[in-house]
Amino acid sequence: MRRALVVLGGCAPGAAFLRKMAAESDFLLCADSGLDAAIAADVRPDAVIGDFDSARPESIAYMERENLPHIVYPAIKDDTDGMACARYLLERRPEEVVFVGAGGGRIDHWMANFQLLIYLEKNGIRARAEQEDMTAWAVHDRLTVRGTPGQLLSVLQMTEELQLSLSGLFYPLDHCDVEFGHPLGVSNVLTEPEAQIAVHKGWALVLHFHPPA
Repeated sequence: MRRALVVLGGCAPGAAFLRKMAAESDFLLCADSGLDAAIAADVRPDAVIGDFDSARPESIAYMERENLPHIVYPAIKDDTDGMACARYLLERRPEEVVFVGAGGGRIDHWMANFQLLIYLEKNGIRARAEQEDMTAWAVHDRLTVRGTPGQLLSVLQMTEELQLSLSGLFYPLDHCDVEFGHPLGVSNVLTEPEAQIAVHKGWALVLHFHPPA
């Protein structure tokens, strides 16, 4: 499996965007109410995971009627539905996992889903989160971000120790030891079609803000 797409239960992606992302993926996995978004976009999941405390009853009925492979977890559990999806995919070893629907009204959901990127990367699977105007990665080595000069790019600290080099950006860095708690990398700007991020120590969250494709 080359790429798995995970539809999380946050703010539902637009139907056209979800169809595009699904067409570029080999496997579509929905987390709980992510099933609602898939049905609304008229894309068929390959599997569904969750405690189903938020998916619409009609979506659950569709899942059962269509005999979609699914795993039901108890509502009282240690893992989020997104983490359950990450563990499921870790067993199947796709080359890359892309999350959509990772955001929403609660900042803790965003932060929890960004941690899923680290979990998969630590286990040898490339991972990113996508929404129509933003792409996010958890980086512990090197990343090239392609875009248009003038677009915003933020590099945020995910570990106490972080050493960064940045190029192709308005504010470059060269083996900079970032002080923990200092949001040094917020709102940088691309000056070249490619920005280079090198993380020499620790983990960084890279967010590229771009117009919808």
